[in-house]
Amino acid sequence: MKEILQIISLSRKDFFTKKFIVLSILPLICSVILLGIGVIWVGNEFGEILTQALQSGDFGWFDLSSYSFIMSIISHGIVHWAISAMFYALASYLMLMLSIIVALFIAGFLTPIITKEINQRHYNLDITPINTSKVIKLSLGVALRFLGILCLCLPFMFVPFLHFITINIPFFYLYHKFMLIDLGSNTLNENKFELAWLENGGLKFSVSAFVFYVISLVPLLGLAFQIYFIIFFSHILFRRNSRFLEAKVF
Repeated sequence: MKEILQIISLSRKDFFTKKFIVLSILPLICSVILLGIGVIWVGNEFGEILTQALQSGDFGWFDLSSYSFIMSIISHGIVHWAISAMFYALASYLMLMLSIIVALFIAGFLTPIITKEINQRHYNLDITPINTSKVIKLSLGVALRFLGILCLCLPFMFVPFLHFITINIPFFYLYHKFMLIDLGSNTLNENKFELAWLENGGLKFSVSAFVFYVISLVPLLGLAFQIYFIIFFSHILFRRNSRFLEAKVF
């Protein structure tokens, strides 16, 4: 706990410096613009398609227009509202997932810059880069397992109360693993990276990843603090690497 509090304090001090504030603001502005355009465009297009489908009964993959009883139920105001609310809730959730993907993209693009700065400020470690082919191989493996877990979880999207938990399982797996690959390859030597990979980054990394993932589900909040998350993870892994190097010396 003492070490975590130290890392929180160090990360806060690093985050509120001119360089990292600039790095936080620029991707935040770009992400807000892109997500805003996406929400407006998808909302307008989806709203028009849904309205037409509810009026005609033709949902593309099945046509209910020939079933007068079902059409009378669908055309009822409350049912119409409930169906619309369900589809809009699904669209909103997809936008939340998009915010996680945007967060991962930001992390991947800025991680080398941030980890280099943190290393120079606090640790001065000589980091041997992880082989690029190995990073690609691990990333492809994670992506395939993510798709497999997602397919297993999709049926539970329609189960009340369970859908929000189950659909987040594959996305948390993706977030956690990609963060470990991205940050580990920039902060750890090869032997220490191998060990960290087998341990899923260790308890501190995994718990922090879960907390940061939950925060990232709030689009603007997650995007605003993504740089802080990377700084925090960097401190955890650099400390792990420095202890490993000290152990080798002694």
